[in-house]
Amino acid sequence: MPWKFGQAINIGKRSEQQDRIGIFHAKDGNRHLMVVADGMGGIPKGGQAAQIVVDTAEQAFKKNKIRNPELFLEDICTRSHERINQLETDLSLAPGTTCVLLYIDKRQAYWAHIGDSRLYHYRQGLLINQTLDHSLMQLMIDQGAIEENSNEAKSLQNQLYKRLGGPKKPEPDIHADALKNGDLFLLCSDGLWQFIEKNRIPAILQDHPLDQDGAEHLVTLALQNGGRHCDNISVTLAQWEKTQTNLIQKMRNFFNKN
Repeated sequence: MPWKFGQAINIGKRSEQQDRIGIFHAKDGNRHLMVVADGMGGIPKGGQAAQIVVDTAEQAFKKNKIRNPELFLEDICTRSHERINQLETDLSLAPGTTCVLLYIDKRQAYWAHIGDSRLYHYRQGLLINQTLDHSLMQLMIDQGAIEENSNEAKSLQNQLYKRLGGPKKPEPDIHADALKNGDLFLLCSDGLWQFIEKNRIPAILQDHPLDQDGAEHLVTLALQNGGRHCDNISVTLAQWEKTQTNLIQKMRNFFNKN
């Protein structure tokens, strides 16, 4: 199962880069781990908190035999939370970060998230899975109290009720899905998804392949659309390549005819 990957990160219009990203691969080429963490602004050491998530994920991926992927992702969140809290003696002052993780094992994908960093899962150009933000905005939208693109929704967007770091125990949402040839995943911080319409992304990546300039092009679009309000931007991309399966099928058709 050949995969192609892409990643990009940009400080945006902020004075400090508090986003962190990582993509890690097993030696057998069948397993991959992707992570995006967005340190919470307004709280010191947000960048350190985000880096702890990436480091913890890498260490867990490299040293563990992953028998239970859901538990593996949950454990990364728990260990990251504990290590972040070690940065402050007073937990009420502990830094915080969002987190989204994707673990790919052959034909199965597993993902977990806390906060408002997102995962999009596309199939044949259509969005089939998306994480839901742990924000007051999302809660109000789910309850039908506000419209998704209203000014009121935007004012509630950064008010999160889940994060890594702080006195509250982390409770990530965890999901799984079987994979099909050509599936595309995008993980990103809010600096990207605020300024690019999610349903346009597959078409954009058709013209800018994700393993070439696709990730950088998405970041450039977010910078252009966000203007002076643009936050830190980070994105990682993964797609199961179609070419090998198509070649195998063509060979089978050839030999069947002959």
